[in-house]
Amino acid sequence: MYIVANDAFGQRICQLLMDKARAGVQVCLLYDWLGSWREHLRGFFKPLLAAGVEVRAYNPPRLTGGLSLLGRNHRKLIVVDRQTAFVSGLCISTLWQGDPQHGIPPRRDTGLQLTGPLVREAVAAFADSWASTGPGLAEHWLQWDQPSPTQGKVAARLIATTPSTAQMMRLDLLIASFARKTLWLTDAYFVGTGMYLSALKQAARDGVDVRLLVPGSSNNHWVATLSRTLYRPLLDAGVRVFEWNGPMIHAKTAVADGRWARIGSTNLNLSSWLTNREIDLAIEDEALAGQLAEKFLDDLTHATEVVLAGQDQRPTLRQQRPRPTRRLSRSAAHAAALSGASAAARQAARISDALGAVVRGTRTVDASEAAAFLTIGLVLLGLAALSVAFPYLVAGPLAFILCVSGGAVAIKALGLYRTRMRKKQQSMPNSGAEVASKPPSDEPS
Repeated sequence: MYIVANDAFGQRICQLLMDKARAGVQVCLLYDWLGSWREHLRGFFKPLLAAGVEVRAYNPPRLTGGLSLLGRNHRKLIVVDRQTAFVSGLCISTLWQGDPQHGIPPRRDTGLQLTGPLVREAVAAFADSWASTGPGLAEHWLQWDQPSPTQGKVAARLIATTPSTAQMMRLDLLIASFARKTLWLTDAYFVGTGMYLSALKQAARDGVDVRLLVPGSSNNHWVATLSRTLYRPLLDAGVRVFEWNGPMIHAKTAVADGRWARIGSTNLNLSSWLTNREIDLAIEDEALAGQLAEKFLDDLTHATEVVLAGQDQRPTLRQQRPRPTRRLSRSAAHAAALSGASAAARQAARISDALGAVVRGTRTVDASEAAAFLTIGLVLLGLAALSVAFPYLVAGPLAFILCVSGGAVAIKALGLYRTRMRKKQQSMPNSGAEVASKPPSDEPS
């Protein structure tokens, strides 16, 4: 689980896990350190350890880690008794429940319950992540006495990606290229690469009905701002863009031609594609893909389309988005602020991807995007002014990053030297023993 929050829902789930562990069930909880950093630092998981739950943090900061801290375990996977698995975009937090008392609806998300042969793949995916943090699962959990019975008629593949493999990125590009009628996408943090944007634009120019549904109000305003800078080239090519009217849409889904679908944790950005552990289900089934397509069309009734309007053809909402009628309470506002700050830290790596595309000149920036880039520019200038007035704000973090990175490289080098010396020491006695044990030759010289 990426986020296990110390709130009412998180406490309830953790209590259930402790109860099961005390009842003799083997419970293994793997949470991402960055996603749950506050809970980690405040000892939220210590009672679970005391109750017998096996708890591990994925990729906590360490001296030998260097920049690998950017790689996160973004999977949301639950496996029960090796018979049922759940794959989704949902985390363990009350944020997904909303706040009905203050007029805040739940977050919109999508998940699946799996049975049958796919559960084996889910167990293997969990075992791989678990082994990356310490000793692996006991071997008997990975052994199956007999083939799993077929539970349904849906053809599907479980795709558990790992850092630097780009498996899902290649699949997303492939589907964008192969779609012939429709390609409908829902994404929470859309910062597509130039290659993926080109695939969407080319599909739209070829007559494919390409639609993109993204949050209108995101828990990470930076990512939402960067997403909007990508609208203009998509709209020019014929891609239809919609913004969700509610507080947050967190689903990561795709449906193509009414017969192929994808549901899981992967967002359409470089962080998910290249640096994270993600898990998704690729489905080839007209009935299930049709249901997802119907749900997408229903979602559009709760969204506002972005169109090119005015003399300069700027991306503009087709109509005014409805505003919430009630205000957040002070406690709810405080929780929302903390959530936004935490989300900003988790999404920081994604910001450089879109900005880098503009700086390197790999994407044309239109005049209509001036407002979005002005906001980004002013914030960067403000940070520059702060760094001049208070140089330690920059020097401190930079020195820390350089120390951690340099220390990691130095420790790695020392380890390589140690390995090389060990090999030399092992080879020298062996060669001497071979010489000593060689029998004297009886042949005359």
